[in-house]
Amino acid sequence: MNLNQTAMSSLHEECSQPKRPRRPKKLKKPEKMTDATTSFWDKLPSVVLTEIYSFLDHKDRRSASYVCKHWREQYFHPRFWTSVEFVIESDNLERVRFLSYMFGTMAVQAKIVIHSLNKDCLKEFVILFDHLARNNNLKSLILEPSYCYFVGWDRDDWKEVMNLLNPCLPKLSKFSIGCVEDLSFFLEGILTNLNPSLITDLGLATVKDDPTNYVRNNFDPRLLSPFPKLEVLSIDYDQLSDELLAILDSATELRKLIVHLHAISEEHPGTTDEAWIKFRKKHPACQLSITIIHAFRDIDVLDQHVLRRHMPLTHLKVFFCEKVNIRVIENLSNYAETLRSIVWVDSLTDEQSSWALVKPFYDDSPDPFVLAAWLCKRLEEIVLFGYKYWEENLIAIGRLRGGKLKRLDIAEPDIVKRPGQDLASALLDIPNSIDKPWKPVQVSELHPVICNPVEGDSDEYLLPLVLADLH
Repeated sequence: MNLNQTAMSSLHEECSQPKRPRRPKKLKKPEKMTDATTSFWDKLPSVVLTEIYSFLDHKDRRSASYVCKHWREQYFHPRFWTSVEFVIESDNLERVRFLSYMFGTMAVQAKIVIHSLNKDCLKEFVILFDHLARNNNLKSLILEPSYCYFVGWDRDDWKEVMNLLNPCLPKLSKFSIGCVEDLSFFLEGILTNLNPSLITDLGLATVKDDPTNYVRNNFDPRLLSPFPKLEVLSIDYDQLSDELLAILDSATELRKLIVHLHAISEEHPGTTDEAWIKFRKKHPACQLSITIIHAFRDIDVLDQHVLRRHMPLTHLKVFFCEKVNIRVIENLSNYAETLRSIVWVDSLTDEQSSWALVKPFYDDSPDPFVLAAWLCKRLEEIVLFGYKYWEENLIAIGRLRGGKLKRLDIAEPDIVKRPGQDLASALLDIPNSIDKPWKPVQVSELHPVICNPVEGDSDEYLLPLVLADLH
């Protein structure tokens, strides 16, 4: 067989036999990609993720922290927790224990909100202070208890806390005892340990557990003389005197003075108009807030022994004194250039005392609240609970203050209308006058202790309000 025949035979065999399927060609596996060629979100460097977080607010950072463990860890970077609110509640102990451990030694601003009638909460309070005692960054320490006392604590318990607190005091620029009465026994030590060149805000006022029988713990007012940067100060009326007003001359930046009054001691010298005139010259922009708390016995002499014509009075708040002193309200027009707020709160009742502001038809003398609304140029808030009040006077207040009135609160059951009048229609005048929605406060919106004095503790209502005065 020649060569050509051989080739043809091979070709015939190749074409006649079935063709085997060709295996697919193996592809070369790609090399594993590295961080240099791609980005894994859960592998972002901490410094990069921290920088990203810096552009987010706290709420968005919290949402981003759910992505993965790494992102969650960066959520708790100290950079984002310079200001920490430690809420010590019975259902929050595990969380506050974690926050105490993480940030108690590094927070710059610490606010402690505590249920002061729960013993487990008090234990966590001491543990937190143990961390704060080792904090070299702390600049602000504010207490906000639920009540003016800590249940079951005596002087020795507070001494333990003070031993932990004392190392913190020289570094602080803001400090408040949270109106805790027992801490007033340590005020001289506190003032001695604070650094006068740093302090701007100082809350030393209290709320008394028994305002009819308490120990007056007056400190030497000269301890306040070296505080040149003081801007906000709260004290008890027991401490207020002409001497203190003169000492505050050195606080050239003082802008708010808050005074709590529970009772008026027979030995208290009071203050004079001459001292207030000098005070106003030194502090022309300073606001004076006077808060009267449970002063059952002395509310009748408030106008004689406490109020002075030349006080720079901006806020008058009266809580649970069980009566209204008409003379005090009538004298508020003396503060025409300064007064901004009138708050008079008692529990709702139908007793005769609740009708003190309702004048009979034949009495055509001006209503003291209406007079204040007319004369006080800066008046922007009136709160009246526990006293009956004519609807026509509410309408007059709305018309006189107009859009300058930010708040006008009165309980609906306390509004008195003329016979035959439709109250709802008459009150429509008020939102038109003040140019914002308005309606009387419904009973369902009131705190239980305002609806019924035995339904709760007045501290629950008033403490958040008086503590907010420091801000």
